Amino acid sequence: MSLLHLRRVVGFLVVLGALTGVAPLLAQTGGLTGKALDETGNPLVGYPVIIERQDIKGTYKTKTNKKGEYIYIGLPIGNYKVSLQDPQGRVLFFFTARVGLGEPTPMDFDLAKEKAIARETQQKQIEENPEMKRQMEEQAKEQKEFTGLKDIFEQGNSLYAQNKYPEAAGFFERAVPLAKDKNLPIVLAKLGDTYHKARQFDKSADNYRKAIELKPEEATYHNGLGNAYAEMGKIPEAAEEFKKAAELDPTQASRFYFNYGAVMYNTGKMDEAAGAFKKAVEIDRNFADAHFLLAQTLMGKVTYDDDGNVIPPEGQIEALEAYLELEPQGKNAPAAQQLLQTLQGKIETQFTKAKKKKKG
Repeated sequence: MSLLHLRRVVGFLVVLGALTGVAPLLAQTGGLTGKALDETGNPLVGYPVIIERQDIKGTYKTKTNKKGEYIYIGLPIGNYKVSLQDPQGRVLFFFTARVGLGEPTPMDFDLAKEKAIARETQQKQIEENPEMKRQMEEQAKEQKEFTGLKDIFEQGNSLYAQNKYPEAAGFFERAVPLAKDKNLPIVLAKLGDTYHKARQFDKSADNYRKAIELKPEEATYHNGLGNAYAEMGKIPEAAEEFKKAAELDPTQASRFYFNYGAVMYNTGKMDEAAGAFKKAVEIDRNFADAHFLLAQTLMGKVTYDDDGNVIPPEGQIEALEAYLELEPQGKNAPAAQQLLQTLQGKIETQFTKAKKKKKG
């Protein structure tokens, strides 16, 4: 045998040995394959499949193709959790699988089938457990009632949006007996608001009071009741509700103090109104209307010197300037400008001296 031939034989044996060494390595892996279908049997395209090894940490990812199929080969032998996700990353279903040697293990995601199995399992559990059956029946009843409540409430909201307040109130009245737990005060407050818009203030107050009994910590309910009391002429009661609302929700306190100030202003109680508007602007420097009304409430405290010069009370000019800075084109801007000019100007006065009588 020539040296060249010997080298060729040795080379062939080395290559053969290398190839035979690959076979055991490939034999240590397996894979997964399958198809993903939705509840109507249509393929789920482009859905992520997450393969998580359970015995040793390891995660492998793939996606379904245009036919809803997926495949992953080269997985180490072991136990896996395989999850199907929607495109937003939410898990739709998962199963555990054992990956063995050789050909990929077939594992399909059939959501219709899985849903049917889950339904059958649940039904069997219900039949075997009377307490569970009772709970499920109660849940079904509550769901039906909630659906009815939602439909009626939405019809009421639709009429409310069209300014058909008496008709809207009729639907909200129907919603009250259907509402339970946290939904009941919400419906009552909406009914109170609707009756206020319909100018039925006694009914508005009545429903707000009922809502407050169920949820006394809700500031907006106290504010609504305060508005109803104000329209009914119950000024002390209205003021108390507005102050309560401001205490309960400091983030909205400027609005509640403004409402309180407006009630005091409309009833001629200017000192109380000024105090409320001051609190409103202290909380919210950008509350333009509160600045304007604060200036108005202070008009009664304007004085004059002997030369007819106006002496405005502390804070009045600042309130007008703040309003004009915030709302230079606002609805009250002309009045604010005129008042500011008056306060910074001079009042013309005439004095008539009595003529001295001639001595006769």
